[in-house]
Amino acid sequence: MVAIYIRLKDPSDTVYFQSIFGTYSHLAWIRTENAKEGIIKIISTDDLIDETKRILKNLRNEIEFEEIEI
Repeated sequence: MVAIYIRLKDPSDTVYFQSIFGTYSHLAWIRTENAKEGIIKIISTDDLIDETKRILKNLRNEIEFEEIEI
């Protein structure tokens, strides 16, 4: 399993982000780590991580976020 952490620029976008990414539920699991700070954990499998990253790259056109290290 591979985990990617992101921080949303606007924490109020958490539900919106989860709703959009939820349509790709076969790629990864989404967990809110810290709602107040807009930190989300995206958990994918080794064989789907490249596709997961591609979806995240495309989502940057809809929602502002940055990948972070935890």
